Amino acid sequence: MHRNATPLSLTVLCPAGRPARTLTRTARSTVVTLEGELEVADVPRLRRIMSGELGLRPVTLLVDLTEVPFCSARVLEFLAEQAKAARDAGVRFAAVAHQRAVLRPLALLGLDRTLPVVRSLDDAALNARTRRRTGWLTEPSRPLPSRSEIER
Repeated sequence: MHRNATPLSLTVLCPAGRPARTLTRTARSTVVTLEGELEVADVPRLRRIMSGELGLRPVTLLVDLTEVPFCSARVLEFLAEQAKAARDAGVRFAAVAHQRAVLRPLALLGLDRTLPVVRSLDDAALNARTRRRTGWLTEPSRPLPSRSEIER
């Protein structure tokens, strides 16, 4: 591809159901956007989505949780498991979240140590450019808030 060419992007809007999702694929990344409340009953469907995307071996796989007002501990544990599976497959992986409903349980469960989190898709893109040679997304681009900041 020519260096100045706009990367091609495929966006798939999935039918209504739980969890609502959008898949956006480019040559460099796949973004799985989830919306609404995520509960333990959603894990089997999320497993199918994530295993399908990991099977395609994108360079980067991001799970956008910015429109998630509630996320169960089991879903967060599942995402931490997927982060490990992605690492094992050589795929860069991160969750995108900035809201307390996701960050607080991550911190309380200690999953923030195993599930890389960035604050926005822009932060993820910046990380991809600046950490390409140093283990991209091993740490968030900005420090996560402390427990006391989250509990406020």
